[in-house]
Amino acid sequence: MKGLSVLGLGLLFAIITETYCTPGGLGPQEFAGPGEQALVEENRDAIIRKLPSFVEGPFGPLKALVFKKQVVKGTNYFIKVKMQGVQPRYLHVKIYTGLNNRSKVEDVIFVAQYDPIEYF
Repeated sequence: MKGLSVLGLGLLFAIITETYCTPGGLGPQEFAGPGEQALVEENRDAIIRKLPSFVEGPFGPLKALVFKKQVVKGTNYFIKVKMQGVQPRYLHVKIYTGLNNRSKVEDVIFVAQYDPIEYF
């Protein structure tokens, strides 16, 4: 009987761990909402400055599509962003938000439209 209880608890723990995420790891992918869009808009200039030098403007609006987050001493947001324009481009943007709610663009990379968000 004890063996079944231990097995049941182990299974429950495995389900909870899989559902929520590993501490320090990336969480599940979610659709971006107004909060993530605001984060992209408030950091727009910093995102553009992080683009490679061969990328020339003018730059259209930036639209947050989906995101994953990583809880650290603050939060890392990994956001897929569509750079709208004549030829739309897709970016993965890593934005760190500290415990004081200040944000900083850590990195920006070009990706294809359907590339999954991974740690970078």
